[in-house]
Amino acid sequence: MSRRVWVLVGVLLAVLTITVVARGQADKRQQWASSKHANRELAREEATVEKRGETAAHCGRCHSEQGFLAWLPQLEKGNPGLITKPDGSPADVPYLAGLGLTRFSVRPVTCAACHKSDFSIRVTASTPVLPAGFRAIGVGLGAQCMTCHNTRNGAITWNAPDPRRYSAPHTAAQADVIMGKNAFFVPPAEAPISPHASFIGDACVTCHVRFNKESHTFKAATNVCTRCHGAEMNAGRVQGGMKTLLHEVEVAIAGKVLAARDRIAVVRNWDPQTGQYTDNVRVDPAQIASVELVEIAGQQGVKLNRRAGGAWYSQLGSVMDASNKPVFATADPIVRAGWNFWLIEGDDSFGVHNPRFARAVLLATLDALR
Repeated sequence: MSRRVWVLVGVLLAVLTITVVARGQADKRQQWASSKHANRELAREEATVEKRGETAAHCGRCHSEQGFLAWLPQLEKGNPGLITKPDGSPADVPYLAGLGLTRFSVRPVTCAACHKSDFSIRVTASTPVLPAGFRAIGVGLGAQCMTCHNTRNGAITWNAPDPRRYSAPHTAAQADVIMGKNAFFVPPAEAPISPHASFIGDACVTCHVRFNKESHTFKAATNVCTRCHGAEMNAGRVQGGMKTLLHEVEVAIAGKVLAARDRIAVVRNWDPQTGQYTDNVRVDPAQIASVELVEIAGQQGVKLNRRAGGAWYSQLGSVMDASNKPVFATADPIVRAGWNFWLIEGDDSFGVHNPRFARAVLLATLDALR
């Protein structure tokens, strides 16, 4: 074969390789575009100074590309707190705007948030200390996911009698659940790390990316469990019982609130349509027909359904008695029970990520409410 032919073959192979790679990258971009990571409106809502002011330094860490890339070096140096300026002082609005955390400049969680310029993953093997107060060690490429998918409220002490706050875990509670962390009423010896974190190579990435033909949608395939557990296994076999337990916990907490309705006199009412609050709204306890649990701006909350229709919404700490004191002190077991409820609910796998841990947490919570 002549040199000219060899050159032609080489050129054709190069073109074919470039075409295949380009098509693969285009497919991944299309998949990403359909994922929640691509939601620019969410980034505008959560990570811009117009919406959040200085608190964009909190939400912007994980709801925007620019915020994450500004925060990651700080995290790797041991500071999992809010975004700071290079000198370590708190980030103010002008600095955050300069990062691009504005309505017209903010970018959602793009390729660059998770990938370096050579397409390698930014955080691998183990995480730094996370905002949830722990490190996820030996989790492969899943370390990238866990950097943001954690409760972000610091470490809790499992047997603390008073958490001294009404916080709910941040909704993306997956790292805490898969690592068996940050639940009340469950001692560490009874809070196992999931095999899904430690024995399948790359934790989250294995099931949500590698075993998924549409990898960058980040949605686990409906049959993903069969890859390791056999043809008869599916997520529903775990989720059914866990949803029942979760409902039992919700009913138990709501029942405790309903039982105390005669003490409820005033709430700081929240409007779910506008996100605005109205202070000192008088409540007729006789009108409270039922109670539902809600999360309001990162705090545990309740929806007090009225007999005549409609409802009062309030953060739990703003449900007051006639003397304007909280009906439920932070030391009340329902506050710790509420944290546990939102921890498992916010994981959003209904036990699949860590069945033993989720079940232990919910059963211990029910016991604490008796």
